Amino acid sequence: MTPVAETAPSGSRTRRLGADFVAMTSGWVVRAALGVLISVITARYLRPDEMGRYAFLVWLAGLLPVVLSLGLPTTLTRYTAEATGGGRPATAGALLGLIVRWQTTVVLAAAALVMLVALGVPASWRLPLALTALSVPSQVVYASLAAFLSGLQMFGWQALLSVGMLALLAALFIIVAGLDGGVSGLMLAHAIANAAGLGVLAWLARRQGRRRGALPAPAPLSAAARADVIRYARGASALVILDAVVWQRTEVAFLQALASPAQIAFYALAFAVAAQISRIPYQASVVLFPSFPALVGGGRAAELAGLHATAMRYLVLLGAPLAVGLAVTAPGVVHVLYGPAYAPAAAVLAVLALGSLPAFAAGASPAVLHATKRQDRLLRRGVLAAVVDVVMAIALIPIAGALGAALASVVAQALGSLLAIRAAVRIAGAGVPAAALARIVGAAVLMGIVAAVPMVALGGVSGLACAVAVGAAAYPLALRALRALTAEDLDRSRVLIERLPSPARAGGLAVAGFLCRGPLPEPWSPSR
Repeated sequence: MTPVAETAPSGSRTRRLGADFVAMTSGWVVRAALGVLISVITARYLRPDEMGRYAFLVWLAGLLPVVLSLGLPTTLTRYTAEATGGGRPATAGALLGLIVRWQTTVVLAAAALVMLVALGVPASWRLPLALTALSVPSQVVYASLAAFLSGLQMFGWQALLSVGMLALLAALFIIVAGLDGGVSGLMLAHAIANAAGLGVLAWLARRQGRRRGALPAPAPLSAAARADVIRYARGASALVILDAVVWQRTEVAFLQALASPAQIAFYALAFAVAAQISRIPYQASVVLFPSFPALVGGGRAAELAGLHATAMRYLVLLGAPLAVGLAVTAPGVVHVLYGPAYAPAAAVLAVLALGSLPAFAAGASPAVLHATKRQDRLLRRGVLAAVVDVVMAIALIPIAGALGAALASVVAQALGSLLAIRAAVRIAGAGVPAAALARIVGAAVLMGIVAAVPMVALGGVSGLACAVAVGAAAYPLALRALRALTAEDLDRSRVLIERLPSPARAGGLAVAGFLCRGPLPEPWSPSR
């Protein structure tokens, strides 16, 4: 019988999720800066055609671990969160050991196969492809260890580690560029950074697993539990492979076959910038994911509907200004960071930015389906979205190159996102907060209109800087003007403001009250 956990106060959940999100987002700010630095170093160092070859190898190095992971990281996060939520942490430790053993066998064989393939490709590809294979085992095992920590709802150290890995990679890239190591040197830098990150994460997973009682696992999984995990992982694996077509830049493969290397570079650079910006709502969805299976494991499945609706609204609240703002500033971003040689990437970036809005809204929907073991709905969605992506890519890339790839990507992702939302709503029994989402998106559009003025009038670095500053000020005011924030937002803000230093609490509450149009408590007390 599933134990029923004591219902946590809503304020406790807000504080925990808020703290985890702040930790992840703080790390994102630094990671985004380092990611942009790495892309700038690479684009300024390599010609567009060489950049296209490098982008293809990076895409391959990212795709292979996703496919070879076989859905096991998602399985691990889901069952770890459920086990710890139900007071059975040792089950999570036993599952971790089982999955890592499975993955090690598969990934070492795959890496050896890629190295054998490298012997038969043209000379210019041979060494870079072999070095790409070196990164694959580290990334696969890293994903499972990170999934285990996510299931334990331990996010802060992961954020710090990812910052450290990017800092190391940036330093290695500078050395490679200085020594003129070419594409091979850049892929070797990736392999070194991935191996170093895996070593640190393995130590961290062992340490946190012991603290939470998950490690060492006293006994292996029971036959029944193992069969349940295999059934779930089978569906999750099929879903991951389908999602790889839609979400893992599969368009790069079609660009490699149907367009010039420069078109790959334009698409890859635009995709990288768009991915960095979308990390904020993505981090929020990562933080939220374990909460859904934890509710199920704690016997509180009735709360899924409310959490899903709230999550959808906040993910769009975070993502809409980023999507619209990036689309407006795309020409300036590309020109300032990468130079005139990469100007065609601006239109690609604008399309990818605006196309991310449905994905933001659907950020928590897969968590509902995984928590309720209805991931088969995601599988059906994945098949349809993958077919649309492939058909559109084949049709549009020969005509429009990188822009055609971007259009294929956003249409397929939007379709998959909308189907995921529909499935989650039906299963959780909650409605979509359509009016609230419309007000939030409307506020983002108003912000974009205001930010476009300095972008068009000034241009260059000054126009970009002014557009960002004006947009940052305009968005909260637009939210207030359209009454997009509610009394519930003010209540959650109060819970988070309690964690601020004393001098900042009164000011923080005053700002929250102004934006939410809510009454302020008098006098302000830190105990509230």
